[in-house]
Amino acid sequence: MDQLRPFRIEFSPRAIDDLRRRLGATRWPDIGWDTGWSTGTNDGVLRELVGYWARDYDWPAWQARLNQRSHIRGPDEDGEIHAMVSLGSAARLPIMLIHGWPGSFVEHLESSRLLAEAGFDVIVPSLPGFGFSEPARAPGMSPERIADRLHRFMLELGYERYGVQGGDWGGHIAPLIARRHPEAVVGVHVNFAMGAPADDPTEEERAFLDFRARFERGETGYSWIQRSKPQTLGYGLTDSPTGLLAWILEKFWAWSDHGDDLWETFDRDLLLTNVMIYWLTGSITSAARIYSERDRTPRPTERLEVPTGYAKYPKEPWAAPRSMVERAYNVVHYAEPPRGGHFAAMEQPELFASDVAAFFRGLGR
Repeated sequence: MDQLRPFRIEFSPRAIDDLRRRLGATRWPDIGWDTGWSTGTNDGVLRELVGYWARDYDWPAWQARLNQRSHIRGPDEDGEIHAMVSLGSAARLPIMLIHGWPGSFVEHLESSRLLAEAGFDVIVPSLPGFGFSEPARAPGMSPERIADRLHRFMLELGYERYGVQGGDWGGHIAPLIARRHPEAVVGVHVNFAMGAPADDPTEEERAFLDFRARFERGETGYSWIQRSKPQTLGYGLTDSPTGLLAWILEKFWAWSDHGDDLWETFDRDLLLTNVMIYWLTGSITSAARIYSERDRTPRPTERLEVPTGYAKYPKEPWAAPRSMVERAYNVVHYAEPPRGGHFAAMEQPELFASDVAAFFRGLGR
């Protein structure tokens, strides 16, 4: 505990002036004709959002709002890790909420508050290389290594037994923590799980596998780039805030539950705050490296026996049928929320927090 210290988010007005200068100097492409979202980020939506970001978005107010929450940062042998911490009012199980890409701890700004109000201690770390957690300085920062680091972080906080929750990369890392440290993890809750296929899949499983094959052909080019050439991509996205926003915004459209207007699902200021974490820390390259690091390590194939909760949101593209997930995990809690997608905690924080709380309370009983 002596090494962990309070942390405040502080960026100078010069950083915001530089951002606005760059936004104003955006060199826009000639897209030829209106393609909507079919060939990438919607040009009209992006131009409008860039204008809002440059003129109306209030980073000092959001920085102050983020600093109303408790933040800590501390070292281990691999560098500094940041976390947002919300303490509950009752002696209940601590829960670690693990974000993914292109998210950040900002995804859990509301859900962590709701879970703390329900009595849980809630720890929301920034993954290594994301936001305020220091990037790796050498190869090897795989999801397995990240899992071990986050476990040590919880021990440093004084939590010998805790629960873990994850979506996106958190959906990979949370189960890894449980596999590698089952003595510490009392339960795993995921809203991202691809499960295990069967030799003779059910009709529902075949439909999902067919959908996923189509989806991955059309929607996962970003992953192949970040797995193979994250550094090349990083130069452009670190230099251009408009490029960074376009790269991230497309995923919020493609993976979430929304109608024609994205802002009926997301608060645009909150989405921009998430992008600001990448922009101000210059962490898009180090964050993208997690994709290439995963490819260097084998993936576990044995079933996870730690009690697992699975929330299958209707617009989560990687939400496998329950039967597939039960082959890979010891599912003791299952839910199908009526709304939500890949960014469930950000899209539907009340539904998300309610289901996570129900799972961990159930384990307590």
